[in-house]
Amino acid sequence: MLLITVSTSLKERTLNYMADKVSFLNTHFDRMSSSEAIELLLARLLKRQGGRVYYANAHTMVTAAQNPSLAEALEHSDMLLADGSGVRLGSALLGTPLVHNLNGTDLVPALCKAGAAKGLSVYLLGAKPDVVEEAAANLKKRYPGLVIAGTHHGYFSEAETSQVLENIRAARPHLLLVAMGVPLQEIWINQYACQLPGITCMGVGGLFDFVAERVPRAPFAIRAVGMEWVWRLTMEPSRLWRRYLIGNLVFFGLVITYAFSPRQDEQTT
Repeated sequence: MLLITVSTSLKERTLNYMADKVSFLNTHFDRMSSSEAIELLLARLLKRQGGRVYYANAHTMVTAAQNPSLAEALEHSDMLLADGSGVRLGSALLGTPLVHNLNGTDLVPALCKAGAAKGLSVYLLGAKPDVVEEAAANLKKRYPGLVIAGTHHGYFSEAETSQVLENIRAARPHLLLVAMGVPLQEIWINQYACQLPGITCMGVGGLFDFVAERVPRAPFAIRAVGMEWVWRLTMEPSRLWRRYLIGNLVFFGLVITYAFSPRQDEQTT
């Protein structure tokens, strides 16, 4: 019998629906629909609750299994959302199904659209200088009313970090989008979110490349059947083949190992 660890976790978050906290590969995900996630995030942002929000896909879980700093960051998240068909399939195999695909590439634009009418302010941190500027300009153009509080590229030194943080604090965005890739963005957020009170920090990976239209999204039909990873692999094979071809095998190896581990058996007795 496989472990099922599900506990109600959002009741205290003052919204009119319920969601679950689900344990998958010893990591605790928030299980909810896309509309629920947007509602919850927007409420947190406008109340300036701050915190750490991450999206975890199969690559994230494989990296976390090898990187204790990333695993720690995920466990200290205020919201952790399931991204991609790999996590959905793996969690279903373990009896803890994370039904909805809550990837940041879809969710962040939807959040910006919902928040634009409410004066939502966003700060973009990461990517190359021209990419982050184009992404900010496109968000502002697509969602009138959305406030772009500021931007900064991701190529800054450790010595420059304090000034970057000061710039973000001075801008006072509701939402800080951090596009540094896994695991750097999660580790960075985990380390510095405490210095950004009232600002929700969200790791968004390659989002700026998509928003800036530097990398094309897969057609909707491909995304709908959970095969966007195949599209991305064909677009950037030299960069992504290890992540998707080897990484996916390692991920399902983790799932199988976890399913039959002694620790799993002990928790179910």
